Amino acid sequence: MSQIILVTGATDGIGRVCAHSFAKSQNELILVGRNPEKLSALVYSLQVHGVKVHSYVCDLSLAKETFALTETIRNNHPKIDVLLNNAGAYFDKRTLTNEGLESTFALNHLNYFIMALGLLPSLKNANQARIINVASRAHEGVSLDFNDLFGESNYSGWKQYQRSKLMNIYFTYELAERLNQTKITVNCLHPGFVKTKFGQNNEGLAKVLITFAQNIFAISENKGAETSIYLATEPSLSTVSGKYFVKKKTKNSSPVSYDKTVRRNLWTYTEDLLKHKFSFRFPGN
Repeated sequence: MSQIILVTGATDGIGRVCAHSFAKSQNELILVGRNPEKLSALVYSLQVHGVKVHSYVCDLSLAKETFALTETIRNNHPKIDVLLNNAGAYFDKRTLTNEGLESTFALNHLNYFIMALGLLPSLKNANQARIINVASRAHEGVSLDFNDLFGESNYSGWKQYQRSKLMNIYFTYELAERLNQTKITVNCLHPGFVKTKFGQNNEGLAKVLITFAQNIFAISENKGAETSIYLATEPSLSTVSGKYFVKKKTKNSSPVSYDKTVRRNLWTYTEDLLKHKFSFRFPGN
């Protein structure tokens, strides 16, 4: 059965592979990307095969732009079957968005939070909807410091990336619990170490080291997309929620990631930040 599937970070890597895979089953696609030229080229490559595709240009590291995007998509698409939160990046040097937020936190965490909560009405209108958050095994070995979520003291690009992926898992578990009386499931995954353009936004040694590691150790984009595609399409997962997947199987995430107090504190912190800094009110809140 054809579905309406939304993919963020759709123009490169795993996102692009997922878009092409979903298109083969004649699903209707909603694609979000930052680069208009790449997005247009992707849409064209899919439409020539008769696939119905909608595209939206958005910088998902900007909260206001992302929030506005969810309003637009909600109005244009009253029903969505699958939301694949795939967009993310690694920032070797500490940078701020033009909204004054640390870039890793803004893109890798806030983006998922805003997209999911902003699109809940459209997801609730589906018969059985799925939210899929691309996390990473990189979340292992770190914990959150609520006094320094923006990495202001002793910034490490890798540690900040690790923490953002831990936030993805906390968000998945908390949202799954909050939606347990609905027909919406929420799961997350580790895609593997994939040879994509991940890390190519950096300069100098960081870029060299990432490229070197990818050339030797990384799996292909097609392989890296397998678990995301599985979570979006596998019929047997229609009621599975609040799980972390690796290689299409459920796995335990780090012990720290099961701390319900931290998980709820992160939710409250994020909600308060969006409410007080941007005056956001999500549908139903």
